[in-house]
Amino acid sequence: MDTLGGCLLGEKQPGPQTHRRPDIQGMRAIAVLVVVAFHAGLPVPGGFVGVDTFFVISGFVITAMLNRQWQQSGGIKFGSFYLRRFKRLTPALALMIAVTTVLSVLFLSPLGPQQAAGQTAIGAMMLVANFVIATTTGGYFTPKADTNPLLHTWSLSVEEQFYLVFPALMLFGWMLTRSRRCSTPLGPLLIVAGIGVLSFALAATSSDGVSIPGFQRVLGFYSPVTRVWEFAAGALLALVFTLWRPTSGRLCNALGIIGLALVIGSVLGINERTPFPGVWTLLPVTGTMLVILAGTHASGPVFRALSTRPMVRIGDWSYSIYLWHWPFVVFAGLLWPQNAMALFGSAILSFVPAVLSYRALEEPIRNIEGMTPRRWAGLVAVVLVVPVSLGAALWFSASRGWWSQSVRHLQAATIPLHTATVAGCDKRQPLDSAVTSRCTWNTEAPGAPVYLLGDSNSSQFSEGIIAAGRELGRSVTIAAAVACPFVDVYIETPPPSDGAVCRRYFEGSLDYLKGARAGTVVIANIDSYWSSANIQAGISMDALSADSTHKIEAFRIGLSRTIDALHSAGHQVLLVQTIPHVKWDPGLCGLLAIIRGQCTASTTLANAIEPGLAARDVLTDVSHDAGTGLWDPARALCPDETCSTMAPAYVRYRDSAHISVPQAIALTPDIRVAIASAGV
Repeated sequence: MDTLGGCLLGEKQPGPQTHRRPDIQGMRAIAVLVVVAFHAGLPVPGGFVGVDTFFVISGFVITAMLNRQWQQSGGIKFGSFYLRRFKRLTPALALMIAVTTVLSVLFLSPLGPQQAAGQTAIGAMMLVANFVIATTTGGYFTPKADTNPLLHTWSLSVEEQFYLVFPALMLFGWMLTRSRRCSTPLGPLLIVAGIGVLSFALAATSSDGVSIPGFQRVLGFYSPVTRVWEFAAGALLALVFTLWRPTSGRLCNALGIIGLALVIGSVLGINERTPFPGVWTLLPVTGTMLVILAGTHASGPVFRALSTRPMVRIGDWSYSIYLWHWPFVVFAGLLWPQNAMALFGSAILSFVPAVLSYRALEEPIRNIEGMTPRRWAGLVAVVLVVPVSLGAALWFSASRGWWSQSVRHLQAATIPLHTATVAGCDKRQPLDSAVTSRCTWNTEAPGAPVYLLGDSNSSQFSEGIIAAGRELGRSVTIAAAVACPFVDVYIETPPPSDGAVCRRYFEGSLDYLKGARAGTVVIANIDSYWSSANIQAGISMDALSADSTHKIEAFRIGLSRTIDALHSAGHQVLLVQTIPHVKWDPGLCGLLAIIRGQCTASTTLANAIEPGLAARDVLTDVSHDAGTGLWDPARALCPDETCSTMAPAYVRYRDSAHISVPQAIALTPDIRVAIASAGV
């Protein structure tokens, strides 16, 4: 082995004469099939890792292509590269987005999903769908994600962002290498490896719940920062292939089997509760790398299985299948809720437009040659303008309520965020001077302050409690924490757990209140912590349990301890019962259903509070024993023992578990009386 100048890392082996790898097409087939199966509700809990396989393959294929171009010409033709990417990806994407935005008028709700779809359509064509989705739709596994038919474009934007930056980085690395008269791609290797290591470190630490100063806003499931290491893994493999390739058929066979096993294992072993992307993402990434590595020998059972005609054909169609399957699944889920066969059937049916798009649009445009720059500019303009215009029209029309009074009436209740949320007072930050400075209202009021704490069940009352404080001449400070109760218990949710965050919120807020000006502390928490089988709770970390009886007792003890600490600090306490829950999701109400007045729900009060009866009894008993105030919103929300989403003059609920802004305002008189009488 020559080590001249530290540049030669191994013996360069001759590569295959053809650049098309049938086994890689087979891996694309596996990747798209597991993604479709996951979205169709089949028992593949980690099917979403197919996207990670795509990322590795893209990194490998693009780097190999750029390397061939560099070896042949000593440079990179950026115009040619981006034109090829455009022809390969954009027209098919534009067609899918155009069709989906039109269908969204019929099937999506104008109470948020239509707006999100319109914004995502624009974001996808502008290569920033991942950022738009993170802002408008939220988490990949949240209920809102199931109503965005363009959710899947996040991965396409991440890939396109990689394409925008990566060629320039590779060129820079090669130029550094050439300036040192080095015959191997040491520069690109070091750059790609460095970026990959940094990206993986950020992904791993972020998925473990560690807050990274300066990076937190750009980390997460959709972020290119936490995904670029997956492209880098494929890119490194392509660069290594310029120096070394395995020559042992037996070794390649073993690598192929191990790699495929890792990919299959990740599909079956990873699920939506797995911290992702992070350390667990190594399974599909490493598995894909091993399969690609094994395929260089072009033999063995894995290579032959992946190279069969059906697998290669599905691999050829994989991009179109990925584009079309998700809108079909979303629309089927809206038309036939909770119908597993409808989801599966829609996923299968989506193969029809996918294949048609591939044959009639994707392949013909990809093979266009000889067009003048002016004609290419015209084609690019048409491809971009049509879907962007349709997305903008959908967004604009939905935001205007389609000029329907019925739609606007519901939008006024279900879309606006509560005052505390708008002000950023529900960010799981403990009550402290910084929170107080931005989350205090009626600051000049002379009366004793009011402090509102709890989870989202507390921040939903913000309009009413601020108005009540104004009428009472008292300031109001709000510090809420979504999914974190303000009570002296330990909480553990499924991974990634929020237990440590919730504990910091409680302990920090209680410490602040012990030294704060005496007033009335209003505590409002949802009651599902104590009944949900997916949440553990206990009076200490050693006493955590998912048993409801155990949790109810921990709740009783923890609430009593909280009240005792607040009383010792001179505060009065007002406990708030959880609002009655009405099973209703306005995001599932289509435009026509709203116009026809069919977007409503109601139930009896007994049914609405039945799941939380044990927790309600605890609040009643503890408030009596500790001498605190107790307010039950059910009396106002469910007149005549009937809980309805609609009041005579406004919409009561924002969703099944939260009241609307108009309802919060309407509760002002009740809240004023409850605060004034707390502790009496």
